Amino acid sequence: MASLGSSVRSFAPRLSKDFFTCRQCLRRSHNYATKSAFRTNLPVPPFTQNINKLNSATLFSRAKKAFPNIISRSSSSAAVGSAVEQGASKAKSSFPKVSDKTIAYWLLGSAASVFGIVVFGGLTRLTESGLSITEWRPVTGSLPPMNAEDWESEFAKYRASPEFHLLNPHMTLSEFKSIYYMEWIHRLWGRFVGLSFVLPAVYFVASKKVSKPMALRLAGIAGLIGFQGFIGWWMVKSGLKDDLFAPGSHPRVSQYRLTAHLGAAFVCYVAMLWNGLAILRSHRLLADPEAGTKLLDSLRDPKLKIFRRSIAGLAALVFVTAMSGALVAGLDAGLIYNEFPYMGMGLAPPKSELFDARYSRHEDRSDLWWRNALENPSLVQLDHRVLAMTTFAAIMGLWAYTRRSSTMKRLLPPAAKKGVHGVVAFAFCQVGLGIATLLYLVPTSLASAHQAGSLFLLTWVMVLGSRVWHPSRTAKLLQMAVKARGQATARLAAHGPHRL
Repeated sequence: MASLGSSVRSFAPRLSKDFFTCRQCLRRSHNYATKSAFRTNLPVPPFTQNINKLNSATLFSRAKKAFPNIISRSSSSAAVGSAVEQGASKAKSSFPKVSDKTIAYWLLGSAASVFGIVVFGGLTRLTESGLSITEWRPVTGSLPPMNAEDWESEFAKYRASPEFHLLNPHMTLSEFKSIYYMEWIHRLWGRFVGLSFVLPAVYFVASKKVSKPMALRLAGIAGLIGFQGFIGWWMVKSGLKDDLFAPGSHPRVSQYRLTAHLGAAFVCYVAMLWNGLAILRSHRLLADPEAGTKLLDSLRDPKLKIFRRSIAGLAALVFVTAMSGALVAGLDAGLIYNEFPYMGMGLAPPKSELFDARYSRHEDRSDLWWRNALENPSLVQLDHRVLAMTTFAAIMGLWAYTRRSSTMKRLLPPAAKKGVHGVVAFAFCQVGLGIATLLYLVPTSLASAHQAGSLFLLTWVMVLGSRVWHPSRTAKLLQMAVKARGQATARLAAHGPHRL
């Protein structure tokens, strides 16, 4: 009998062991479990590769051949086919546990586009081009004037604005075209940011390429982009009315609205950047569940909680400092006290100048301090200096903590240590650009680089935060993957493949 069995095996066709494995073992195997849980690109058993293309009879026939120990002869073809088709339909209609990598690259590309429009918007303000287009036409405004008559019409609208009467009364049509094109490109770029985000977001959500939480985040970012466009026009409108700035003063947009416009752009950029980095990190961790679980377990150490909170506080401090810089830009406060570290005869101007009663609008002077803090150029510049130096000191303190603390040396991943060095490098660059911008009376090139530097610094702080943050949802998925792999290994070791 032994020789007969050996002969039969030698003449039998060589088939994949998946055809001789029971359905339950196959479901709990590593490849199958990982495929259904995380939708990675792992190989799929032959029976399930083209499941959506097969009808009920074919499914029953193949299932009967593949799993003779599971499907009895009395099983109904329609019942088996219906059950399999329902499972495939449910998997197809559900959101994945982890968003596709394509979403991450698209989000990072959108963030880069927002970065570019922030820098270009700063150039638009520095060249005083923002008030050249006096109407908000989201659709028809996509095209510039196409002939001489259209140019004359746009120039006539600009000549009716306060900026032309008080600042550019001798401007020619050719000079007007240069500032018009600056603002037109800025607005066209804004439309591009909106369309290049909203349209792909609708497709990715409809095709179930994003997780359910990510779909909600994409909807929030899309709404923020639309709100940002409204804030942009609300800001420009403030510079077209004489009653919104002091009579005879330099026409400018409201510093409050400018700060709101820049702040919304920063929030939109950070949301895109953070979610893109989070998706890529989840894929890296899930590629090796055991190593990913070990890394996240090390990040759960209570001694790292202070470090993570410090990163969050540092990000908030960088953001507030950048917003104070927007107030400086809105008030042209960088054109006074062009020296460092002194401001006049001391480190700060006299108290009477910092808290000037002329900025108060209430008889009881209850708004004296906050009106000066937001509208007095001297105090606004001092506040920006203090916040900038505080941010720099906080970054250096964080660097020293990671270098001197034995606990941080032991617990921090190598990527996080490199991230700290990157933050320190950008902090030095930003401080140098800020001082140079002040000393050289705010030249366009240095001022634009200083604004871009603030966004670079915030970017690297967010990158550092993404390297030490503990994603609870990804940690649960890792636990599921490790458990599924362990169960599959145990069952295969205990029972082995079923042979004919």
